[in-house]
Amino acid sequence: MSQPYNVFHSAEFTDRDLEFKHVLTILKEKSRGALIFEGARGSGKSAFLLELYRRLHEQSEIRPFLIGLFPYSADEFKEKENIWLNPGREFHQQDIPNVLKRLAHYLEIEFIETEDLSFQKDYFARGLAYRKSKTVPVLLVDSIYECTEDVRIEIEKYIFAPLLASERVFLILSGRGKRPIWSSPELQTAEIIQLMPLANNDVKEQLAKLKEAGKSKRDESEYDEIADLSGGYPLIARVMAESEKKSLADALDEAIDIIIKDALPEDERKEKKYLQTRSHIEKLALVDIPFRIPDVEAYLFPDDPEQRAKTNELVALLLASGLLRYEGKGYQLNPSVTHPIRKWLARKEQYGNYLVQLTKVSEDLQEAYPSAKAWYQRMLPKEGSPSDHTLYSSNLGKTQYAA
Repeated sequence: MSQPYNVFHSAEFTDRDLEFKHVLTILKEKSRGALIFEGARGSGKSAFLLELYRRLHEQSEIRPFLIGLFPYSADEFKEKENIWLNPGREFHQQDIPNVLKRLAHYLEIEFIETEDLSFQKDYFARGLAYRKSKTVPVLLVDSIYECTEDVRIEIEKYIFAPLLASERVFLILSGRGKRPIWSSPELQTAEIIQLMPLANNDVKEQLAKLKEAGKSKRDESEYDEIADLSGGYPLIARVMAESEKKSLADALDEAIDIIIKDALPEDERKEKKYLQTRSHIEKLALVDIPFRIPDVEAYLFPDDPEQRAKTNELVALLLASGLLRYEGKGYQLNPSVTHPIRKWLARKEQYGNYLVQLTKVSEDLQEAYPSAKAWYQRMLPKEGSPSDHTLYSSNLGKTQYAA
């Protein structure tokens, strides 16, 4: 079953009005296209797509169909024929024929039962071309970046491709982490929209809605602090609100575990292994600049003769999980990880220990590379410096669009 934070309730949804308005404008002004919503783990992509799906039902000229690729549930949509959600498992390649069948039925296209997916795809595309209804098909797919490459390729080949052969169709996707290499030109040139953290007032509105629904354990006097600690990430705020932990620091610790653990492969979640990985992530959360492997190996694995190999292994793991991203100059953790960890560490003695280690590494790098001294001086988190959430504040309330 889905965890409580992977359950959608439209009455608890907060903000994103500008994003909804932008989508509706695109649907009205263009005949076809593809939009991809990107955001760090916990930024609310799944909830946004489900709320968008709900609102599109109010548009009589639109036929929305939603596919969730990872465990999620939404009881209010349980009886609808145009949604594919599974609260217990990830999407499998074997699900594609059933999805095509349900999609064809919803779009009023005759469906041919066959085990030959290529024939099924071609027949589906032909059915779309001769479809009598003037309504516009809109396919929403959640977490497309996170699924395995073989699943994504099959989805693109057998579901996206026949849809994109139609003159009137839209794809709206969400994902985090490394962008896939698409085969379809429409996806290669899709409009990318960054889903930014919520403003403090929107987080407080989210907490008030959770309280009204009887799910929040928090007093209104704690809302400002939760908004600050969460960094504007809805998942963190929700976990903190629903946590049984009495202190906000412990509730934040629980949220950090969820942000990290759910992104890691199952064998990496085992207690001893996970605790080691989390301690390395905590260290990396304090590095204030994009880093290279040689910059952090002595910091992560001091006095370990295999520090280079272990750092490479850790970076590969975090890249694959979508918790780490490549910034051009180097690697950096997602802000939805760095912000809560920094806030949590600030209340722990471990913060000072990590800072001593990072200071030593920074000084050694400055000595080894004098020409880059100014750069390595910036490795340390500066006291009172803007957090990731604050850096985004000039963009809050503004959707970030990128070509």
